[in-house]
Amino acid sequence: MDRRSRATKIHRRFELLVAMLAIAGVALVLSSAEPASAADEASTETTIPAPAEALPSDVDAKLAPVLPPVAPIPSTEPTPAPSGEGASVEGPSEPAPLAAREPSPLRINSAQASPSRIFLGSRRRAVFRFQLSGDRARKLLVKVIKVSTGSVKKRFRLGGVRPGERRRVAWDGKLGGRGGFAEQGEYAFRVFSGGERAGVNRRSDSQRFNFYEHRFPLLGRHSYGDGFGAGRGHQGQDVFAACGTRLVAARGGRVQTKAYHSSAGYYVVIDGRGTGQDYVYMHMERGDRPREGSWVHTGELIGHESDTGDATGCHLHFELWTAPGWYEGGHAKPPTRALQRWDRWS
Repeated sequence: MDRRSRATKIHRRFELLVAMLAIAGVALVLSSAEPASAADEASTETTIPAPAEALPSDVDAKLAPVLPPVAPIPSTEPTPAPSGEGASVEGPSEPAPLAAREPSPLRINSAQASPSRIFLGSRRRAVFRFQLSGDRARKLLVKVIKVSTGSVKKRFRLGGVRPGERRRVAWDGKLGGRGGFAEQGEYAFRVFSGGERAGVNRRSDSQRFNFYEHRFPLLGRHSYGDGFGAGRGHQGQDVFAACGTRLVAARGGRVQTKAYHSSAGYYVVIDGRGTGQDYVYMHMERGDRPREGSWVHTGELIGHESDTGDATGCHLHFELWTAPGWYEGGHAKPPTRALQRWDRWS
């Protein structure tokens, strides 16, 4: 083969190689600009046909400076996660735990203290009725508090009180533990749980009540007559009312005397429990008086008003005697102011 034919053949091979390299370069650009889908990635593989005849080694050396560099095809395999200390592995995110349910506030649906007033030594107590609201049972502490000072006089502990359950506590004015009794005044029931005070719905009745040591002894319309002294050694206070008006014990205690006297008429003397005083009721009807030695409660019926003995018109002659008692070493004291105080709240 002459030199001219040989050069023509080499030139044709060179053109073929350049065309193939150009096609490969375009394919590389397209694959890097638009990644194939997952389905295409599994089947897209570019095969470049080899030239029919390999170039001589001396031609490869002559063309090397002219050919552009071939960029590596990016790998589609996932990068392995780092391991060892300090490595951070991201997996599927866990759902955040649900927030703990907030406990419902402590409230009571209904709260009522009745009656609105009680008397020391009476059969009737202050009864507190209530219903707990909410969504769970609770241990409750019910306190009896004096409104003017906030001091606690009595505590009641209740366990496992369920919402909607009707509960009640009752208080008679006596102090727990130390003995004795509370001073008179306005009191209220308060409900607590774990130190939290229960709120009360607006429509709820009052939790308050009044506590008194004495009750006025006449149950009816009345007027005041002669007082202590009255210019003739009068030792008590006269209170006029219609004949037959009911008489009640101003303070509970033991019936010390039940008798009749020409001046006092039918009368009763009651040793006031815990007071050191005797309470004397004169000009009574004969019937309905408690028997001697029996016990009566504050506000309990002890008879009816009359005009027996040395009396002008139906009225109660009432006396107060200091310790040790009526004709037992004590003495009568003016009862008018005490009666008027008891009259205000009875």
